Amino acid sequence: MNKLLKYSLFGVLVLFLILSGCGINDITSNTVKSDLSISNSSSTDIDFGKLDVEYEEGKILVGYEDKKEVSKIVEALNGTISVDLPQIKMVSIKFDGTVEEAYEKILKLNLKGIRYIEPSYKRHIIDPQPVSNEIINVKGTKETVVNSTIGRGNEEFSKYLWGLEALNVEDVWNAGYTGKGIVVAVVDTGVDGTHPDLAGQVIEGYRPLTDEVLPAGTDSSYGGAHGTHVAGTIAALKNGYGIVGVAPDAKIMPIVIFDTVGYVGDDEVAEGVIWAVDHGANVLQNSWGGWGYSYTLKYAFDYALDNNVVVTVSAGNDHTDQHLHYPSNYPGIIQVAAVEYNGGDYRTTWFSNRSDAITVGAPGVAILSSVPGSSSLGYEGYSLKGSNNGTYDLWQGTSMACPHVSGVIALLLEKHPTATVWQIRKLIEQGAVDIDEVGFDHDSGFGLINAKNSSELDLPENGGLSFDVLAVDSWGYGIPGVFVSLKRLNSNGPDYFAKSDDTGVAHFSNIDAGQYEVIVGGPDSNDRAYAGGYLMSFAFRREEEKQYNKVVDVSTDATETFVFTSTFEVEFDTPTVDLGQATVTVDSMFYELKYGERGTYLAAPFVTNVSYDFSAIADLVYLRIERSNVGTICTVPGTVTLNGYEIPVYGTFDSTDATLATVDEFGGYNYPYGWWLLFGQ
Repeated sequence: MNKLLKYSLFGVLVLFLILSGCGINDITSNTVKSDLSISNSSSTDIDFGKLDVEYEEGKILVGYEDKKEVSKIVEALNGTISVDLPQIKMVSIKFDGTVEEAYEKILKLNLKGIRYIEPSYKRHIIDPQPVSNEIINVKGTKETVVNSTIGRGNEEFSKYLWGLEALNVEDVWNAGYTGKGIVVAVVDTGVDGTHPDLAGQVIEGYRPLTDEVLPAGTDSSYGGAHGTHVAGTIAALKNGYGIVGVAPDAKIMPIVIFDTVGYVGDDEVAEGVIWAVDHGANVLQNSWGGWGYSYTLKYAFDYALDNNVVVTVSAGNDHTDQHLHYPSNYPGIIQVAAVEYNGGDYRTTWFSNRSDAITVGAPGVAILSSVPGSSSLGYEGYSLKGSNNGTYDLWQGTSMACPHVSGVIALLLEKHPTATVWQIRKLIEQGAVDIDEVGFDHDSGFGLINAKNSSELDLPENGGLSFDVLAVDSWGYGIPGVFVSLKRLNSNGPDYFAKSDDTGVAHFSNIDAGQYEVIVGGPDSNDRAYAGGYLMSFAFRREEEKQYNKVVDVSTDATETFVFTSTFEVEFDTPTVDLGQATVTVDSMFYELKYGERGTYLAAPFVTNVSYDFSAIADLVYLRIERSNVGTICTVPGTVTLNGYEIPVYGTFDSTDATLATVDEFGGYNYPYGWWLLFGQ
């Protein structure tokens, strides 16, 4: 039975029960006072409480099941399709106007085959922290950064390369592993392939902004020097000049997501990620991020992980214990903190973000690497110039830590060419040297990455599982926008976090086997606040969010289902005027109606001071009152008790001839946003 028919039959049944038997006057109500503070307003100028998350106007990202439905959105917005990614069933649409205006129009379309609609969030290069002139002038003596001069290669500026020594990289080279045959996609600004230390290292890449394939060995440093610095740390040549990278025989694939216009958008990034995966990348290196959970990026990085491409991401430089920075907090990736050494012990540096999803730390302070020369597109200056005319600069940040890890992964993949994403991550974790707090911690995860230790380990087994959490309402339909956290109970390591998609599924790729407390909560009422009408999460109020948890042993690929329930009761006070013959209706927002047309499937006579219990409904609904007496403007106050929380509400007949009033905490003035999300019993 489809949901539309199910709702029709349910409405007939409930209406019959309400109007027969004991009658509506025998229904009683038990309510509990709310401890949530909700801001109420009767103004038509509603502030939806936008979070401090930036997004791009004039663009929306649409995930679809039925692509024919996309054409309806394009036509309604008078827009054009900008990016089309059938691999993850997503298109982006550009149009004139704001995202909020676009949502207003989309809600009128009665769409059936759309998975999600979201804005394209603004994200940023994780800017390098300044390096003092003192460090540069001292020229990397051992007392400045680390207590040895060995293990840094035999390059012109090897005395600066303390990171190589900290990772024991030279021992891995001497064992015959230099990253040969491995492709690392630098998802960043472009890379100056004409730099002397990157000559022959930069293969064909991609520029999503212009849909342009970048020829091998060319200067693609659109957007600045950042990508070139990252690339040098990974794969600068071992030739006696300048510096040397962690994996000097690996190849760099530039994917330009910070271009001349800045950040190109979540849609273009997804396009670049998928291009890299489809064109042979083994590792995706990401030293960028920002706020705003993007389903588009989640699908793109899942596409990489599920195609056995390792993903590394910088933790960020905000010195916060954070859980909302993306892509670093998507499950299955390797999140990297920045480590410093100033004599004594290695430690996570002050600016590095903390998180329960940190995997490892890596050298991120006073890191010398290649930067574009003065005639290159991304020239931003330099501190040192080599005898090969290569230009170099000392930067620091989690942006500089992450490529150290990407380089070590290239070494490991050369040794273990058939290794899975999960196996590589476990080698990284198990080979790390514990720093900061004893054991796994929020500062550096498992500790400081160590190439030698990891390379000497056997490939682990019994892990790398695909685990899905399914959130459904009491009628069995998926709930999107639900937070899902997997908290470890019997092992150390990162926790995992994701949100449910349009089908109610939160997908976790390449996670550890073990026992977890699975915590689900939501749907996230703040999703809407990002754009005043974001369609992925239909929760409009905090009171609509529910939370459940259970302990689960994850030993095989599996799905765990959580059934959401809710209670919904309403009681009306005496209206300011006589309504005549009046009816209380519950109308489905999407089913059995087009936007703006009545599609009532549940109705009952209007009676004051009596509780109506609509808890059996699992739907997105409007609560309304219909009257027969017209001629006056009037208000009907009342109380909705939603999941035990009392919410003062009212419906306003705002003109003398109005026969219908929508009931919510804003008196219907925030229509069409005043729906109620119900999960049923």
